[in-house]
Amino acid sequence: MDLQQKNQKLADLLAEMSGQEVGISAELAEHLEVLGRAVDQILDLVEAALEPIGQKEVRPVPVPTLSNEFESMDDVLETVNPSSLAPSNEVSVLLVEDNMVNRKLAVLILERIGCKVDVAIHGAEGVEKFQSGNYQAIFMDCQMPVMDGYEATAAIRELESGESRIPIIAVTANAMKGDKEKCLESGMDDYIPKPLRPNDLQEAVSRWCRVYA
Repeated sequence: MDLQQKNQKLADLLAEMSGQEVGISAELAEHLEVLGRAVDQILDLVEAALEPIGQKEVRPVPVPTLSNEFESMDDVLETVNPSSLAPSNEVSVLLVEDNMVNRKLAVLILERIGCKVDVAIHGAEGVEKFQSGNYQAIFMDCQMPVMDGYEATAAIRELESGESRIPIIAVTANAMKGDKEKCLESGMDDYIPKPLRPNDLQEAVSRWCRVYA
């Protein structure tokens, strides 16, 4: 069965479910959401490939979300002093971030200051990795598909036993009044705003991870 036939079969089955008023499970809804984003990306690539060569739009390479004083990734890394605020020994952290550019930027900075970084692309994966990993801190984006950072934090707090509590640092682009308080009330321990700044990540590692090093 080729791709077109699979797509048509899926559309027919979903229409049949709708006609029979069959509810969509949470698991199926999550898969459909992921599929929808993948299809959007495929459509963009196909449309770009079909454009006449002379009419193709020259699209700039995505630039990481940087503060205004930085023009490139190199500029960011130049500001990172590996010995200034880094823990005395390597610490293992989990980064939960769905945006590829922000994820790459954060990983580069964290590795530059001596952290071992594991990544998850949404909250549900972050919860799974928390259960199977051994991390000293989690950097958690707030707005993500499948499961957002608030839900993931609540799930992690429920899984924690006894007095153990892993530091969870919110990383969010929201700058509205009350957002920091919302993060803390959801069970997070700290808050870093976007655009990401090297000093913010360094200070968070120093504040929350040094005692574990």
